[in-house]
Amino acid sequence: MKKQLLLIVMLLSAAASAFAEEVEINGLRYDVNTVTKEATVILYKNNDNKYKDNIVIPETVLYRGVTCSVTSIGDYAFYFCTGLTSVTIGNSVTSIGDDAFYHCAGLTSVTIGNSVTSIGYEAFCQCYDLTSVTIPNSVTSLGSGAFRDCFGLQKVIVKDIAAWCEISFSDIHSNPLLCAKHLYSDENTEITELIIPNSVTSIENNAFGGCYGLTSVTIPNSVTSIGSSAFRGCIYLTSVTIGNSVTSIGNLAFGDCVGLTSVTIPNSVTSIGDEAFDYCIGLTSVTIGNSVTSIGYEAFSCTGLTSVTIPNSVTSIGNGAFYHCTGLTSVTCYAENVPSTGSNAFDSSNMENATLYVPTASIDAYKTTEPWSGFKVIEGIETGIKDIKTNATSSSPIYDLHGRQVEKTTKGLYIVNGNKVMMK
Repeated sequence: MKKQLLLIVMLLSAAASAFAEEVEINGLRYDVNTVTKEATVILYKNNDNKYKDNIVIPETVLYRGVTCSVTSIGDYAFYFCTGLTSVTIGNSVTSIGDDAFYHCAGLTSVTIGNSVTSIGYEAFCQCYDLTSVTIPNSVTSLGSGAFRDCFGLQKVIVKDIAAWCEISFSDIHSNPLLCAKHLYSDENTEITELIIPNSVTSIENNAFGGCYGLTSVTIPNSVTSIGSSAFRGCIYLTSVTIGNSVTSIGNLAFGDCVGLTSVTIPNSVTSIGDEAFDYCIGLTSVTIGNSVTSIGYEAFSCTGLTSVTIPNSVTSIGNGAFYHCTGLTSVTCYAENVPSTGSNAFDSSNMENATLYVPTASIDAYKTTEPWSGFKVIEGIETGIKDIKTNATSSSPIYDLHGRQVEKTTKGLYIVNGNKVMMK
């Protein structure tokens, strides 16, 4: 029975293929199938650069009395059509193939229909004159290099940020923002203060990489993960608010964000990826939440970093995690057990002039363990609770119950000079 069904399927498929024809309709070349009632725009064989000026890809074509939906733009369909200046893609199209508009050097405008879900490999690569592109909400994937070398791009228009956050970007060059540098909600409104909608649960890899126009980002509590290179190269980003549900920050998530000056990692985060804040040269202070267990390779390789607070939860610190932190003056590590640490975690940093603060009971362990032993000064801090006082005031540093120093207090319990203090 199974063999019979398979045979029937094969025969039907062969029959359907038999009805596919390559034809020209109103100046466009199609592969038309009158059985499935679908049509694909294809390249003119042996007739490169056939398409010129303005092209409108319709939603339907009529052939042999059958109305067929134009569902796709095939691989290489407009390959090297340097005379093409603008393209409007109908709403029936669901996919744009690999190299579909490769090296259409004269292309200045593209309107993508709101049913397109995928844009293929290098689909718009080397389209030098393309100045703006609108990515519809329907798009779920962008192929590798889809907008590589589109140096003329000035704006990417995205009407639904939630949908944008969920796009699967094959690599950094698939994202048109890398060339355009500026994100717009419509033709005239640039997004500089980005607020991620509450419906978003994850920000995918490369989502906002290279967006120079962003100055601040607010990530809501609904988000649980920030992908690799999600905000890499946002060089004018000065403020980032990370919601308290984020558990992981991906590799290079905020790498090369030279405008960031301070970072507080919320308590929900358990891991900080490789190079997560690499080369954030304006970053001066970092406070790491008390659930983080691992800090990745070169996660905070930042020349301007002066102070770091590492909670007791951290068990591993990657190679070069604080590499080349030449401005470092103090490191506070609350881990009573010395974390597993890459031998070059603090290479080329200012260890010889910086002070390391660790739990008093663990001073000897840090002094005899590399690379911690490289700090010239290692001092103890009291993290234990001796007794309870009420309304105590002191000029001494104030810590929360997780051992993190705080600047302002609200009603609750704190630690001051090793004492448990109730602040009202």
